[in-house]
Amino acid sequence: MPNPLTRGRRWRWLPLSPTAWVYLLLHLLLIAVGYMMVLAHTIEAVGASLIAAGITGIVVFVYIRFSQDTADRLRIINDFGIVAAFEARAARIKTEYDRRLLTAREIDVMGFGLNALRQDYREQFADWAQRCRVRVLLVDPNYPDPRCSYARQREDEEGDLAGSIGAQVKAFLLDTEPLRGAGARFEVRLYRSIPALNICRIDNEIFWGPYLVGGPSRNNPTIIVRRGGIMFDKLLSHFNMVWEKWSNPA
Repeated sequence: MPNPLTRGRRWRWLPLSPTAWVYLLLHLLLIAVGYMMVLAHTIEAVGASLIAAGITGIVVFVYIRFSQDTADRLRIINDFGIVAAFEARAARIKTEYDRRLLTAREIDVMGFGLNALRQDYREQFADWAQRCRVRVLLVDPNYPDPRCSYARQREDEEGDLAGSIGAQVKAFLLDTEPLRGAGARFEVRLYRSIPALNICRIDNEIFWGPYLVGGPSRNNPTIIVRRGGIMFDKLLSHFNMVWEKWSNPA
């Protein structure tokens, strides 16, 4: 059975406007008239020219239609500020994080327990605290209820051990305790909004991806967007609102 999604993509340059249909029909008529003239052996050169003109017109029309489609896609990518997209995150695109973090001045991170971040970069946390403003949002492992918290739900969705996210949150807080405190540039808060996105902002770019059920979040798609695009502003606003309204100091 044909895939309706594939079929939709294949023919999405249709339907055509009335003007486009008239254009196509006129060029098809040129081809038909030219073909009949060639078959009748009357003014074969003119018939061949008519066929060539008709085919050329249709080829140009199709090229323009697909060019417009490509231009629309490029405009969407530009408007939303999409820089790159990856099948997964964390260790599988670590080099993308590494080169940006070397010169970072602002770092915002939001996730569940952020275990991969702690394991990969805890030796750099002190350096970050010296030169960056760092804001980290971890899920409150006891909200809204310790027996049925957002963290516990996520553990079920990932097929992970009960209490694993809570343990990761505690480990993150323990490792960063010397860096946190009054006036510190390394801040950690526990958020109580519904976890929907993994966010990592490094200066003027944001790595982000959804939380999907059925496997570890590190295997979920990740998209990079730049400042100035629609998605960057939306994601930064989301982070700031959770930070200011839906979280408490760790």
